Amino acid sequence: MSNVKQDFPIFQTHPDLVYLDSTATSQKPAVVIDGVADYLRSSYANIHRGSYEISEISEKLYEDSKKIVAKHIWADSWKEVIYTGNSTYALNILSQSIWRTGLLKAWDKVLVSITEHHANLVPWLILKEDYWIEVDFIWINDDYSLDLDELKSKLDDSVKIISLAHVSNTLGEINDMKQVWEILEEKYSQDKPLFIIDGSQSVPHFSVDVAEMWCDAMFFTGHKIFADSGIWVLWAKESLLTSLKPIFSWGWAIGFVKKWEYTHSDKLPDKFEPGTPNLSGAVSLLRAFEYVESIWGYEVLESIEHDLVEYALEKFSQNKDIKLIWWINPNTRVGVFTFYVEWVHSFDISDYLADHSICIRAGQHCAEPFMDFIFQKHTCRMSLHIYNTHDDIDKFFDVLNMAINELK
Repeated sequence: MSNVKQDFPIFQTHPDLVYLDSTATSQKPAVVIDGVADYLRSSYANIHRGSYEISEISEKLYEDSKKIVAKHIWADSWKEVIYTGNSTYALNILSQSIWRTGLLKAWDKVLVSITEHHANLVPWLILKEDYWIEVDFIWINDDYSLDLDELKSKLDDSVKIISLAHVSNTLGEINDMKQVWEILEEKYSQDKPLFIIDGSQSVPHFSVDVAEMWCDAMFFTGHKIFADSGIWVLWAKESLLTSLKPIFSWGWAIGFVKKWEYTHSDKLPDKFEPGTPNLSGAVSLLRAFEYVESIWGYEVLESIEHDLVEYALEKFSQNKDIKLIWWINPNTRVGVFTFYVEWVHSFDISDYLADHSICIRAGQHCAEPFMDFIFQKHTCRMSLHIYNTHDDIDKFFDVLNMAINELK
C-alpha cells in the first residue's frame, strides 16, 4: 500500500505538499475526480421526473450512492439514508423535526459531551434559545475518556436525547457507543431517550455499524472520506423517519399543493430531501466508497492509519516542548493530534509550517467549550489519512522543531 499516495492527484500537482489537515477535509483520489467529471460530461440530469435516458442513469447513480452508504454503515435500507448540505444542516433538520413532531418539549433535556464539535451542540442550543429545552454536558475523565459514571448519574425522565460524537475532532479518541447504549438499556426499560451519533470523524477512518451501536440516528460528512464537499449523510431508523414531521417542504417532498393547503410526501427518503439534491456530490460519495473497496476495504484503511498513529505518537514522545493533549493507547484512537507549545502561538506555528508546504490547523477547532474546559485559547491540530507516510510525519516534526527554536 506504499503507492496509495499516487492515487491522489493533488500530490502530483504539489509534489512538496505535506497535507496533515484531513480532520477538516480529505484529499480526493483520481477515481472520485474522474468519476464526477465523467458524470457531468456524459449523464448529468435532474432525477425523479425524467423518463429520458440520462435522467434514468442519473437517478440510478443517486440510488447506488445511497445503497453503498447503507452497505458500509450496515443500515437496513438505503431509503433510511438522507443527503444534506453539511453536518450542522443535517442535525438541524433532525433536531427541528424532532421538536416539530413533539418528541422534545420545553424543559426536556439533551445530553452532549464537553468535547463536542459545534455541529453537535449549536442546533440544540438553538432549541434551548427558542423553545426552552435544557442542554447539559457529560464531562470527561482525567484520561480524556467519556465519564460514563457521570452519564449514569444524569439520566432521568427529563432526558429525551443523548447526542454524542463517536470520535472527538480534537482528541481523536474513539468513544464506546455500544457501552453508552448498554447504559441506556439498563436505565430505561422502555421509552429510552433518542440516541444520536456524530460519525463525522469515525466513518472516514474505520468501519461503523449503526446496528451494533443501537443508535437511532447518525450523521457524517462525505468530504472527509474522499468525496466532494456539500454531500453529508443523515441516517436514521425508518421508524423514526416515518414518525417525524419535516421542517422543509417543496419539490419531490410534496404530496399535493392547492391554493391554501399542501400535503407532505410520506415516501422515504423523499420527504426529507426537498428540491434538487447534490447529484454530483452523491456520485462523488459513490466513487469514494468504491475507492475504499478497491483498496480492500476498511480493514486495509485501518491498518495503514494504525501504523501512522503509532509512528506519530512515538515522534511526539521525543520532544518534551510539544504538549500533546491526549496520548492513550493507539488502538483506541484515530490519527488526530491536538498539541501546543507553551511559548509559541498556534497561529505562528501553523504559518511557519505553511511556509514549508505543511498543512495543519490552528485555533479552537470548532470545539470552543472543550478548549475552555482545558484552559486553552488556541492549539494546533495535525491529522492523518491513508495518503500520508512516515516521511510526511518526519518532515512535520523536523520543521516543527525548527519553528520551536526560531520562534522562542
